[in-house]
Amino acid sequence: MTARAGTSAPTALPRQAARWALVGVEVFVAVGAVYGGIGLIAGNAIHISDDWLVGTPFDSWVLPGVFLLLVVAAPMTVAAVAELRRRQWAYTASVIAGVAQIGWIIAQWAIMQRFFVLQPAMLMAGTVVVLLAWMVHGGPRTPGATVRQPPL
Repeated sequence: MTARAGTSAPTALPRQAARWALVGVEVFVAVGAVYGGIGLIAGNAIHISDDWLVGTPFDSWVLPGVFLLLVVAAPMTVAAVAELRRRQWAYTASVIAGVAQIGWIIAQWAIMQRFFVLQPAMLMAGTVVVLLAWMVHGGPRTPGATVRQPPL
């Protein structure tokens, strides 16, 4: 493997592995959010207890399902595609997707005041997305900066 200018060979392989891991986590979260969102919208086909809606602003699982698709599935999908296509804004997309995932879980705890075993795992997934994005892209970019990264 040869490194591009500006990237040393020892850092190219870890960055490449981190990029694949980032895309993998983003796709995993996006698929789970699509499954959950559609399952909630389709008459709660995923069988979340309606008791969890007590004390929330929701009287059915439809709006939470729509929000799950909009807040988690869409940003994670956009971020994964941006990473795969090496878009200039991929770092921003991945950070936004990771922070949205973290916010989604925090909002669940705040609104429903219920604990489910997947919540800590999905909170960690959002955190991992942010950290991997940082590893892949080397932190925030200044406008106009040129970034040279190894190919996947």
